[in-house]
Amino acid sequence: MEEAYMNLNHHGLGPKGTKAIAIALVSNTTVTHLELEDNWIMAEGTMSLVQMLRENCYIQELNISNNHLDTEGAKIITGLLLENLSSVWSLQLSGNNFREESAQYFSEALMVNYRTKELDLSHNEFSEKGGEFLGHMLAYNEGLTVLNLSWNHLRKKGATAVSTGLRLSFNPLTVEGAMALITSLKKNPKSRMEELNISVGHPPKSISEPSGGSDFRTWDCFHRVTFQGKKGPI
Repeated sequence: MEEAYMNLNHHGLGPKGTKAIAIALVSNTTVTHLELEDNWIMAEGTMSLVQMLRENCYIQELNISNNHLDTEGAKIITGLLLENLSSVWSLQLSGNNFREESAQYFSEALMVNYRTKELDLSHNEFSEKGGEFLGHMLAYNEGLTVLNLSWNHLRKKGATAVSTGLRLSFNPLTVEGAMALITSLKKNPKSRMEELNISVGHPPKSISEPSGGSDFRTWDCFHRVTFQGKKGPI
């Protein structure tokens, strides 16, 4: 383990294999980017990783997408985020069966966490309530610059989840939801939100007029909001 980048994606590690890797990394000072996608880590393996990350201050980027973490795994990983001790600033958690209860855990943790800069929660099961939890969090969070919530089930109220480079593609969006997105941009003066990208969606006509093609924009004195996708009825 002498390289900064360690890729163990799709190795079928399971919780026990993950624990062995975690033990080996506790005192490692070389690895800064750890890839463990699709290894059936589950909550048990997540606990081993979290225990390692409390000791290892060198790992900065972690991918544990598609690992069947479920709600229990979300509870474990957000416990680490609450502590603000880990050096991990980029965290990929896509496709882990996170539902509404998990969104509450993430909301509570990220309201106080300032170390995490990029967070991928795409391909999960967040819907309206989950979106409300995450939207509330963004009124307080001062660290996130990228939040990926694509391929969830966010609708009118859930659309309040917003951040720099936020991806909300394949989430049905109403005019009310789009207005909620813009409003949430203004609630947190310390936030780093800059651009909202709603790709493959239907841009609300009542918010702005087309500036050409499928690109729609509206401006206020602080932020640029970009809607990208097909023009069509809401």
